[in-house]
Amino acid sequence: MQANAPPRPPAPTPPAPDSATRAYAAQHGHLTPDKHTRQDGFPLGTWLGQQRRKARAGTLSATTAAALASLDPWWNPPWPYIWHRTWQQYRTTINRNEPVRDTLQRWAAEQRTCWHTLHPH
Repeated sequence: MQANAPPRPPAPTPPAPDSATRAYAAQHGHLTPDKHTRQDGFPLGTWLGQQRRKARAGTLSATTAAALASLDPWWNPPWPYIWHRTWQQYRTTINRNEPVRDTLQRWAAEQRTCWHTLHPH
């Protein structure tokens, strides 16, 4: 150990989950980011995945669940998350009047053929 080694500077503090979550929801209109998504330096995609796991296990605080639901009522949907992410991608593409990729066109066509099996909400 060096006697006169300078102290290490503290690691930068990422923004609080609350501010990153609110910023993402305000920008995108949902809380369905890719797991690698970072918002203002905060690993939001990973953090939301952890919150979903806690919710499924019954260990997520009621306060956190209510805060997330106030930003996006479907932040933790009862259907598969990949379906929900694809829906958000499709919806965003349509709302922006962008060309719909072939994969999203096929996905939408499949949803129309099995409409009766989808969740009512």
